[in-house]
Amino acid sequence: MILLKICILDMPSYTYAVKAQRLLRARGYPCRIRRREKTSSKGCGFTVLINGSCDGAERLLTGYAVPYSVRGGGADDDKL
Repeated sequence: MILLKICILDMPSYTYAVKAQRLLRARGYPCRIRRREKTSSKGCGFTVLINGSCDGAERLLTGYAVPYSVRGGGADDDKL
């Protein structure tokens, strides 16, 4: 069985989620945007899911002043 690490970044708005996705994809990070459930403790909003580690992605987004918060993720985290 192969488990893939998924980095989950909560974004404050759809606009920032799209900006993050464009920056990340342009630099080779496979990622996608998903809408959070309304039952989430952070309310409804958007999440960027990145296949792989958060390390480089966090540095990139911080460098471009894109606000985000990191949520623990894993192969079985489907409660987005």
